[in-house]
Amino acid sequence: MTPAAPRSRRRTGRTGRDPGLARRLLVLLVAAAVLPWWVPGPTASAATAPAALSVTTLSPAVATAGAELRVAGELTNTGKGRLRDIEIRLRLSDSRLNSRAELAAVAEGRTASRDGSVVVSASLADLPVGQSAGFSLARPLDEVDALQGLTEFGVYVLGVEVLASRSSDFGRVAIVRTLLPWIPAESDFQPAGYSWLWPLVARPTRLADGTFTDESLAAEMGPTGRLTRLVDAGARLDEEAALSWAVDPELLAAAEDMADVDGYLVRAADGSPVPGGGGGLAARWLEQVREATLGADVIALPYGDPDLTAITRAGLVGDVSRARRDGLATVDRLLPSAVDLPGTVWPTDGYLNGATLDVLRGTDADTVVLDGRAVPTEIDLSYTPSGRADVGSRSGQVTGLLADPGLADLLRRPGQSTVLGAQRFLAETAMITSELPSTGTERAILVMPPRRWNPLPDFLDLVVQGFGGATWAAPVSLPELAGREPPEVDRAPLRYPRQQRRRELPGTYLSAPRGMHTSINEFADVLTDPDALIPQLNRAVLLLESSWWRDREERKNRLALERAWLAERRDLVAVQPARLTFSSRSGNIPVTVANGLDQAVRVSLRLDPRTTRIRLDKSTRTRTIGPQRKQQVEFPAISVAAGDETVDASLHTPTGALYGQPVQLRITITNYGTVALYITVGAAAVLFLTAGVRVLRRVLAARQQPVQP
Repeated sequence: MTPAAPRSRRRTGRTGRDPGLARRLLVLLVAAAVLPWWVPGPTASAATAPAALSVTTLSPAVATAGAELRVAGELTNTGKGRLRDIEIRLRLSDSRLNSRAELAAVAEGRTASRDGSVVVSASLADLPVGQSAGFSLARPLDEVDALQGLTEFGVYVLGVEVLASRSSDFGRVAIVRTLLPWIPAESDFQPAGYSWLWPLVARPTRLADGTFTDESLAAEMGPTGRLTRLVDAGARLDEEAALSWAVDPELLAAAEDMADVDGYLVRAADGSPVPGGGGGLAARWLEQVREATLGADVIALPYGDPDLTAITRAGLVGDVSRARRDGLATVDRLLPSAVDLPGTVWPTDGYLNGATLDVLRGTDADTVVLDGRAVPTEIDLSYTPSGRADVGSRSGQVTGLLADPGLADLLRRPGQSTVLGAQRFLAETAMITSELPSTGTERAILVMPPRRWNPLPDFLDLVVQGFGGATWAAPVSLPELAGREPPEVDRAPLRYPRQQRRRELPGTYLSAPRGMHTSINEFADVLTDPDALIPQLNRAVLLLESSWWRDREERKNRLALERAWLAERRDLVAVQPARLTFSSRSGNIPVTVANGLDQAVRVSLRLDPRTTRIRLDKSTRTRTIGPQRKQQVEFPAISVAAGDETVDASLHTPTGALYGQPVQLRITITNYGTVALYITVGAAAVLFLTAGVRVLRRVLAARQQPVQP
């Protein structure tokens, strides 16, 4: 038997050498020399880097022959020592990026393999700790093309690198990477189709009583306000791209109210109404919207933008129909020159569940705008497919318009730099076209900004300006996209993420709007002109269900205000409490019903004694009571026994439903009328008896007197 070979031993004694240990020491020495100059990508904290670099100008956003590439920004020394021998260099990758995944890796600082060659550099003066200095680098793109050989359309990596000395070492202290689309002199691509959804949605501020909770809406409609900027930018983008407006009809109605010649009222801090000051701003803004949507496609969101999935789950299906109906009618009235897309619905964040889709299908909705992640592809694709799919529901297929998730995220979270954020978005759209450069508008990509988009002004302007000049994007309207056949891409069934489920308006909160509907319906039954009051109450409930209130505890304050106002309106029709005395065996009990509303009401009044001391001939009376009037209603009654009686007086609707809580009438039954009759009869008998005695005495006395001769 051959003996086993002895195992090798690592000698660690004083006289032996450990080659592994030597290698580890070498690695540590190299790391010690390199790490001080290593600067992480954009996600690194500024506090850990020796310098902070920001890019404030990048032009042109799209590189073309004959233009001059210019990058400007600012360098700040955030380290612990003076920066010396500063050199700022502009680097450009030697070849274009191959995919959106590679693009994301570069933009997020997860790879440095595409830094490329230096195309221009400049020196800066020494920079003390905490000090900043501006820089500007420029070079004609024709020279860059000759140097780099940029022959293919695509997206290239553009880096701004800073080298400097600290102590006795020299190396990189900062780098910022961005992306630069390049269009050669001879185009070698067909532009892909692009369609934009442009939202005009705001926080609900109008209450059921017609007042506004604050002036925030007026501020957003001001010259530099969010809503004004969105309208201006959308109008500019619509000149170059296919844009469909998604408008909350409540926003239009609120602007109309504010612009009324009689003005509007705003709740002050103490709750009292004071005149609002944004009437002129609202009028101008509404006119701008009408001009921008002239002949344009408009999606009327459900009125108040309710959380459709949440209210469906809460059993408030009627509100889905009401919101859709009121929304379409409002947009048709206030934007008469727009092209309505009545069958198109855009749920909150582009997500909904199957039950909600079925409900919407029942309201004649046949097209739904979704986030692409709601109907994902079955396999990962090497390209971006067209944003069109068929979405199944129990009542049949629905046309699905799928927004690109990556573009939606970039518009929602552009990053700390508006310039780099806008450049990333623009490069992403160019990358989509370069994936399949020969398919043209057969692929149509849907761009969906956040619902209540509030971009920084510079970012918004850069996105609109850059995309407006993007020759790789061709306009495809939303109706045109909806009319196309879906691409041959296998997609999973409709998904509703848990995150969306957790963000829904909670069922405990939505139980209050459900109770308000019951109260409103009872109120409507007693009104002779319900259309003068009930629609605004129903719309107020829709605003309580708005998706704006997701993740916001202030919704409880708004709910309390609306419930209190509804209760005040209802309480204007009520039985007045009273304390009465019933002094007869039979008679009438008078009860007063007050109507403090500005219209007549029709109610039934019912009395219910708690004991048998009193009996009512007829316990219910139906009356019509005029506006701002009181009416006394009499009930014939018979007293059975003296004492205190409590009678419940309750109002009912003409259909018999209880209206409000019963009012207690305190009645004291004395039966004084019967006692008085007995006393009177007894007194008369005594009087007659006394008079008869007196007459009898006089007669007897006369007989006893002697006769005079």
